[in-house]
Amino acid sequence: MGEIIHVRCKSCKKEWQCFTGNGLLHGRKEAVLAAFSEEERQQAENLMGAAPVPLYDFQYKLSVCGHCHNIVAIPVLRAADSDEVFVGKCPLCGKKTKSLCGEEQGMEKWSKKTACPVCKSRSLETEETGHWD
Repeated sequence: MGEIIHVRCKSCKKEWQCFTGNGLLHGRKEAVLAAFSEEERQQAENLMGAAPVPLYDFQYKLSVCGHCHNIVAIPVLRAADSDEVFVGKCPLCGKKTKSLCGEEQGMEKWSKKTACPVCKSRSLETEETGHWD
């Protein structure tokens, strides 16, 4: 079950709502591929491999887009057999993002070290406001 994350900048008051994690449908290869743009799908499919039951980990993760100045949830696919990772692009503008929130740092650490894409201050707050499936 995925989480709904509310991100707010304490300085400029800009707010974002992002759907992170994954849902039940993401157990299906087709649903995972649909999370990526058309131009990214072939790379994601190659990473998943041709096995009838591909082993992968898929999640939407928080990231900062420096192009459209938003905090977004981007699709991230990791092949379980090789640990190779494929990171999708911003769903709003289609550009590469930066400051991807990873498991090793957690959301709280990520929000403290990540600059707001609008005002550049390091005063982001995150709050889990619900779940999605």
